[in-house]
This record gives sequence, structure tokens and C-alpha cells, in this order.
Amino acid sequence: MSHLIALHLLLLSATDQARDGAQRRLHCGDGEAGLSTLEIAVIALGLFLLAGAAVLALTTATNSRLNLIN
Repeated sequence: MSHLIALHLLLLSATDQARDGAQRRLHCGDGEAGLSTLEIAVIALGLFLLAGAAVLALTTATNSRLNLIN
């Protein structure tokens, strides 16, 4: 469970940094508002890993329950 908390904190940190970077660009007036491609890729990868961790947790829980039945 602690690895899920660490992953959650990592994702929160990454999204906060991406949001801060987007706000800095917006306030700088350089015409580049929004997220860069790298920021979007990092966020997508984090969400993909989070979904994979959820699938792994559910699969493990299901298999352990099935083993109790057998």
C-alpha cells in the first residue's frame, strides 16, 4: 500500500509542476500557454502506471480470494 501512496504523491507533484509551468508561461506573455508535449507525455505515463497498479492490485486480490475458495 505504501508504494501506491508514493506513486500518488509523485503524480501529484508532477501535475503541480506542470500546472505551475503552464501558469508561468501564461504570465510571461510569450504566447505559449498550456502544457508542453513532454509534460503531457509524463502525465499520461503516470496515469498509465497508476492504472496498471490498480489492475495489478485488483488481480492479486481476486486471485487470493479464489485461492481461499479452492
